[in-house]
Amino acid sequence: MLRTPLVVALVLPAGAAGLGAQVTLTHLGTVDVAVTSNAANPEYIGSNPSAVAWDGTNVWVAGYNNAPTAQPTAIVRVDNALTAPAFGVPFGAVPATPNGRGYSGLDVDAPAGRLAAAHDFGAAAPDGLAQWDLLGNPNWAKNGRGSSGVGFDPGLFGTTGDGTGWTTFGSGRRALQDNVTGADVYTAANGMILNAGSGTLWRDMDFDPFSGDVYLRKDNELVKCERTGPNAVTNNQVLDGGALAPLVNNQNVAFVRQATDQVVFWNDRSSGGAGQPFEFAIQCTRSDGTRLAIDFGGFTAPAGVGAYDFGYDDATGTLAISDFANRAVYVFAVSLFVEYGTGCVGQGNITPVLAAAGDSRAGGTIVYTAGNTAPNSVGGFVFGFQRDNTPLPFPGACPQHVTPVLFSAGLFFTGAGGAGSGSGSLGLAIGAGLTGIPLTCQAVILENASLATVVTTNGIETVLR
Repeated sequence: MLRTPLVVALVLPAGAAGLGAQVTLTHLGTVDVAVTSNAANPEYIGSNPSAVAWDGTNVWVAGYNNAPTAQPTAIVRVDNALTAPAFGVPFGAVPATPNGRGYSGLDVDAPAGRLAAAHDFGAAAPDGLAQWDLLGNPNWAKNGRGSSGVGFDPGLFGTTGDGTGWTTFGSGRRALQDNVTGADVYTAANGMILNAGSGTLWRDMDFDPFSGDVYLRKDNELVKCERTGPNAVTNNQVLDGGALAPLVNNQNVAFVRQATDQVVFWNDRSSGGAGQPFEFAIQCTRSDGTRLAIDFGGFTAPAGVGAYDFGYDDATGTLAISDFANRAVYVFAVSLFVEYGTGCVGQGNITPVLAAAGDSRAGGTIVYTAGNTAPNSVGGFVFGFQRDNTPLPFPGACPQHVTPVLFSAGLFFTGAGGAGSGSGSLGLAIGAGLTGIPLTCQAVILENASLATVVTTNGIETVLR
């Protein structure tokens, strides 16, 4: 066992973690918002929660009318959501929201003290788009149909083109309101063109806070548009998606950036039927279109109707997911693991692979697993701060993928078996004081315990939170 002020490394039994997870959602807590669905309660916002925003401490939930008659819908703030939840007074009330309508999106800019909301009344309405301060005091409202979510647009690399962004059914453009006054900056007539695929039944949008790239939902597809100017995008594309479902609502999205990794969380919702498993509906895709495996760390949620919304807080690296059917908000720590480089072909023409899962925050544990390794061999894990691709000075010249080498840990031995049957795991406990530091890792295997047959895996990079 290796002990340092930074980490504690522990060798785990072979097979202690599965291969393939590239993102881990560590469940931090669940906020029960069922009280907001009872019209007799002062917290009432509608029959179901349809939109969520999250600042790392407080959660805002907006409602939807799933009742057979017109009912009020509104927004409520829940202070200290994970520790001592306290429901505030609802605001943004739309008194007679028709059945099957309600809030389609929320977004919060906590440092600026702004909350944006989109409400779908079935047609344009005076409060279709609105902005509030964090306590629910109104800043401004815009007449329109808020059918398609809302997002704070950072502009092109945080320079020009920022504001409150939105779109609506039948539009192929991003409209933009001035953050302070609510005045039109760009409209549905001259905003940047978002079209990709077919149809314009947009459901939600979010922005990369660094580049200003736009991610949207439509027809159960995930759409990406790359920012080239304050009011311009290019390379519009359908990045991912499930079965086409243009007439199904509550298809939502959240963008997450952690260091060099960029991913999008979205819900695969091709129908509104009951009994849809949470773990099947929640999806994660890299900005290059690669679908990722999610490790939920043993968390399970009741089956629902596939209707979930997302709110990501960059400062804490945490994600809130609202559950329409079960009237709850689940909060997770997000840990991303980037696989890079290639391993070296080993015994039996099999290349060993390295995978990781776990909680990259201080106090958490990351589990690294080397699989497809040779039998009767010895291996271990090597750690650094940067990526590398330098040939090692051993026969085969397998690549070293970490630099500088900070420490090695997790010595493991593989037993008898066929080619590729071996594996080894290491649990790395993360100490305090490492926020924002990148950590790279790869496994090194001495097949048949010989320096003449050194084989290495791919590398994995994560950012300690």
